[in-house]
Amino acid sequence: MTTKRLVLAALVLLGLLVPGAVRREGVAAADDVGDKTLLDNQQVLVMEYVFPPGFKGDEHEAPVNEFAYVLDGEFSVVTKGQGKTVVKKGQIEFARKGAVHYSLNETKRPARVLVVLLKER
Repeated sequence: MTTKRLVLAALVLLGLLVPGAVRREGVAAADDVGDKTLLDNQQVLVMEYVFPPGFKGDEHEAPVNEFAYVLDGEFSVVTKGQGKTVVKKGQIEFARKGAVHYSLNETKRPARVLVVLLKER
């Protein structure tokens, strides 16, 4: 998978590329999410995201195995067939390739999350 395709997949994975995103009252739009690439090589893509209060990503299928480590705040991951998991500061969430899920921040504080995508060889 090329770097460009992986970055696009990661954004879709997190629900950040929402076609026709519309700002709804109390729900943060995709363009409100902060992101920064920290490392991108042949094996991994590491990015930092800031999910604003009220953020809700689109449900999607994980394109690769991924880890999400909460640096500050908390966010939730809703995985099809497993329900919702709240991930707090210092905790990690793992999504296996193919898992159908979405992320949300139901708190009144931003959540800073380090996301590691394991590229396929």
